[in-house]
Amino acid sequence: MRTLKRWKKHLSNYSWTGPKRPVPPKQILKATPEQIHRICRLRKKTGWGSLPLKYVFKFDLSESTYKRIIRRKGLSRGSLIENQRIHWIKWQREHPDSLWQLDAYQDDDNNWILPVIDDCSRYCFAIRKMEGQTTIEVITFLEQLFKIHGIPRELLTDNGAEFGGTSKNSEFDNWCKKWGIKHIRSRIHKPTTAGKVERHHLTTQNEISFCRNDLELFRYRYNHIRPHQSLNMKTPAEVYFDLQVRLKESTKKKAQKW
Repeated sequence: MRTLKRWKKHLSNYSWTGPKRPVPPKQILKATPEQIHRICRLRKKTGWGSLPLKYVFKFDLSESTYKRIIRRKGLSRGSLIENQRIHWIKWQREHPDSLWQLDAYQDDDNNWILPVIDDCSRYCFAIRKMEGQTTIEVITFLEQLFKIHGIPRELLTDNGAEFGGTSKNSEFDNWCKKWGIKHIRSRIHKPTTAGKVERHHLTTQNEISFCRNDLELFRYRYNHIRPHQSLNMKTPAEVYFDLQVRLKESTKKKAQKW
């Protein structure tokens, strides 16, 4: 068997007309000083990662080259997973406003930051800064959003006390029933269940300083300017409003048939 493999390898280097010509190595493109300068300048200004930077500039460079430039110029945040290839299992709702994700985290001043994210488009409806978290505050905040964006079919939260903990007969659950909303809880000690809003936390913490620590300015940039990897480099606003228009047109056509 080994002899057969050796002969096969030997013959693969020859054709009927003689030895095969060696294939020249692929050209390795290197970033020019001007490209490096522009990449670093936008990184310093926005805090964006390699993929958004690659999408904006469209230089003929690989994503790994962008990462290498960021690291060598001392602009890396030192993430433990920065140079690892991770395979995510992606799931999301098909239509906007089918599911909203919300979850709070504490900033350096011990304020609670509560964003509300659309599961389908990653569009951030609002970010509220609060000194403490109570069910009444969260309910009031959500009702304000309902007046602007309408009512979602489902809400995904963690098991925090403001969302009723693990009880299915809490004040928050009863409020959801009143509005006809299905309340879904993430699995305990499994933050990836609400992965989109958890990822939004990380993006906020990484990029808020580039927005003068202004949450509304960050939200605008996140929704309307920053390309999103999971949305094929579209912005959340592009996806959210485009899908809304399509859904309304589809519903209108079905109604006309009836």
